[in-house]
Order: sequence, then structure tokens, then C-alpha cells
Amino acid sequence: MYTPHTHVQYRLAEVGELAEGCIVDMRTPAANRVSVLFSPLQIDERLTQQLTRISSHQVAHGAWRQSGSSMPEGQWLSVTRWERVPGSWLPRGWLVAGIEEAGSCIWLVNEDACTHRLQHDMNDLLYRLASKGVYLQCWFRCPPPPAGELPDPMLRPSAPLTVP
Repeated sequence: MYTPHTHVQYRLAEVGELAEGCIVDMRTPAANRVSVLFSPLQIDERLTQQLTRISSHQVAHGAWRQSGSSMPEGQWLSVTRWERVPGSWLPRGWLVAGIEEAGSCIWLVNEDACTHRLQHDMNDLLYRLASKGVYLQCWFRCPPPPAGELPDPMLRPSAPLTVP
């Protein structure tokens, strides 16, 4: 389901917005709005601003769209995750950069801008959203599959992703 001009915002959670023990969550306060909330102790606020800037284009213009349904257990449509990297690997002044191609979107995040725990919990959230088809990655130069057909699914890895 594509809603044109959906707005996405990454921001620090206010006191009481996240359940106890939760450090990242996604909310949809209105039909065309998505908020990703972070525990303030887990992330640099500048990273939330840069994530908003990059993701706003992707979501608002349909590169990532809500599908309205999910894939069967054990199958996925795309892979997206955060990888913590040295700041020197990123463009000057940036705490995040996305590397995206059909089927994957890897976010390179400055290792000083978020905690290991946040990386892990964000990857869990992204896994649930992208791997099960809640959000779909849309490539405008690639024609969609014929109506009623889904692309051949990939099988889930046999072991969960672990981050040292």
C-alpha cells in the first residue's frame, strides 16, 4: 500500500513514550506519518536528524512502502540493517550513510553515535519490518512482478545475526 508523501521522523523519545526496557520503537501516529523513537541514552541526537533527512526522501517518494500484509514465516523480501563503523569511513560531517541496492539496504552508522545495544535492537526492528514484507523496497527501474505473483523468497538464515 503506497501512501504518497508519507513523512518519517527519527527522534529522541520523551519520558514515558517507550515501554520500560525498550530503547527503540516505531509508531504511526497518523496515516501519513511514521515516527521512530529512541532512548536518549542510546543515540546521538544528530544521528536522529540525519536519519530523518535521508529516510524522508526514501519513504516520502515511495522507495520504501508499507505493504499492508506480511510474508509467511521463514521467508523475506529484503534485508536492511545497521552496521557500526569508524567515523572516518563516512562522508565528512555525517554520522550515517546508506548503501542500497535491490534486496538490501545497509546503514553505516558512526560507532560513536549509537550503542551496541541500540544497533542490535534496531536491527531486530528492521528485520521484522523488512524481512516479513511489512515494508517493501521499490525499485523504479525494475518492473513489478505480474499481479498475483511474488518474487522467489529467500530463506531465513539458520542462526540469528550476532554482533560482537
